[in-house]
Amino acid sequence: MSTPEFASAPYTAGQLNALVKIVGPNNVPGILDGTLELVIKQPDLLKRITAITAPGVARFVAKNCLKVANVGEMNDKFKELFCNKVEENVFEAKLVVSRLERASLDALILTELGDKVETSLAHMFDLLKKQANGEDGILLTSGYANGFYICGTDGNIWAVRCIWISGNRYWRVGAYSVESPRMGISNRQVFSRDF
Repeated sequence: MSTPEFASAPYTAGQLNALVKIVGPNNVPGILDGTLELVIKQPDLLKRITAITAPGVARFVAKNCLKVANVGEMNDKFKELFCNKVEENVFEAKLVVSRLERASLDALILTELGDKVETSLAHMFDLLKKQANGEDGILLTSGYANGFYICGTDGNIWAVRCIWISGNRYWRVGAYSVESPRMGISNRQVFSRDF
């Protein structure tokens, strides 16, 4: 007769003891027999830091603002979908600045933000211009990405990331598919609308 294999064989006794301490020794029997449900809650994906007001503009032409915003590098998708973008009658908006608490797919961020996700290219460039030389401000200049979700000229929402490249003293911007399996970086900022 063979000895039954312990279901948690890959875990050490120390790890199992730590788990018992977390759930509480009195809760273990209920979890094992199914009379007590164990719910594991992950921390919030986004933590609201602040909100800012972004000014409106009658007409915004992206390619006319690259130099004044000190954009020194762009990926091909940004060039294709945003450099020639024109936005008309962009209204003043309140933007929420949130910190991404853990690495995440864009799809999960989109789900959490819901209908508040989309921002305008004009508002993003207004922030870039205010920190064109890496000055202190609302945008991160530490090498972490500032993330926006903006509609491209193709009519789709794209993840647009702005990173201050301190060695070159300019902004790098790039557009990425929100369907990409590439994970976002923890502690980066995400900008969304506030109603």
